[in-house]
Amino acid sequence: MRIIDISKELFAAPVYPGNEPAMLKQLMSMKTGDIYNATELTANVHTSTHADAFMHFVDGEIDIAQMPLEHYVGTCYVLEVEAGVVCAETIRRRVPSGTKRLLIKGKGRAVLSVEVAKYIAGCGIITVGTDYWSVAPLDNEAEIHITLFKQRVAVIESLDLSEAESGAYMLFAPPIKIKGAEGAPVRALLIEGMEIF
Repeated sequence: MRIIDISKELFAAPVYPGNEPAMLKQLMSMKTGDIYNATELTANVHTSTHADAFMHFVDGEIDIAQMPLEHYVGTCYVLEVEAGVVCAETIRRRVPSGTKRLLIKGKGRAVLSVEVAKYIAGCGIITVGTDYWSVAPLDNEAEIHITLFKQRVAVIESLDLSEAESGAYMLFAPPIKIKGAEGAPVRALLIEGMEIF
């Protein structure tokens, strides 16, 4: 069994345009005589590897604390594609039928179109993840997210899939439970060599 960390380090990950970078403030330090170390983290909930809740783009929808955990734990399929817009035909041909969780490895530059979002939502996939900072291009974030969220498809963004080949894995990527938040950081892992059910 092999565990593959598919999370980006919080401070090294690219920052989404317009967001502030994460900051770590030292509150207590043993080097200065305190009896323990303590730090305070300030970060946008969409910093680095993170999950989006349905309320991120759909008003009145559930927050990240209410997102069903089955979106983030279970079998998944990693699909390696070229950078650019992923086409529905690629998913239809290369992703095994019955796949519930799909992670797209596109050299950090692959996005979905509205057509592909509709296809994913219609074929039984409950989670889609990407190694780009969003599942959508910057000029069409809302429509693609709304298409997925209205069909109960969860989103994980800014994954590090560099060590994962195309194929089936077990995914463990539950977000931090934050009531009222539209997203949360994730420590995402793939398990290779575990019996896939």
